[in-house]
Amino acid sequence: MLTAHREQGETRQQILLLLRRKGPMTAGELSDELGIGSVGVRQHLALLERDGLVQTSGVRRSVGRPSHLYALTAAAEALFPKAYDHLLIDALEFVKAQGGEEAINRLFEARRKRLHAEYAPRLEGRSLPERVAELASILNEHGYMCEWRRLPDGAIELVEHNCPIDCVARDYPQACVHERALYEDLLRVPVERQQTIAADGRCCRFRIADQ
Repeated sequence: MLTAHREQGETRQQILLLLRRKGPMTAGELSDELGIGSVGVRQHLALLERDGLVQTSGVRRSVGRPSHLYALTAAAEALFPKAYDHLLIDALEFVKAQGGEEAINRLFEARRKRLHAEYAPRLEGRSLPERVAELASILNEHGYMCEWRRLPDGAIELVEHNCPIDCVARDYPQACVHERALYEDLLRVPVERQQTIAADGRCCRFRIADQ
């Protein structure tokens, strides 16, 4: 049983690798590449779709019945190694060397203003709980694994279980400072940062005053 599960996992990894290397493919093309039946391939594709790693991206029309094309989702792309973290740290070190801490602060401030302009319209005209819920939705779209809840004393707790910019925040605390300021600007109430992943916490936790 364990061997069968391992083999199934390896097959799904091979499907992801093929889609990464060759782009969108049909179930038939994947079947030919892997040397397994198309029924089995479709079962693996269904599981990968369920996990948010594969999506249908169109139809390939040829002789006979049209075939669905399968492609990687953004979540699956994140599984493949990237060097962005190192590039970003190098860029920030260059900015700091040229302009010092003030230049770094201006960079994060500019980012905060840009994100505020992008997110604010989605929160406009909502109650505070609705604004928090929409903010959590926005953060989840960017990989923060965010959730929120009402506390017994009436305040609201916002929790991020993942930090997509953790590699930056550990060396540049300005990232966390401006993140909290962004949330205050968007929610229009005080936001207290209680815990951060960058400071070795299990999550980033915020207490939001319901005024």
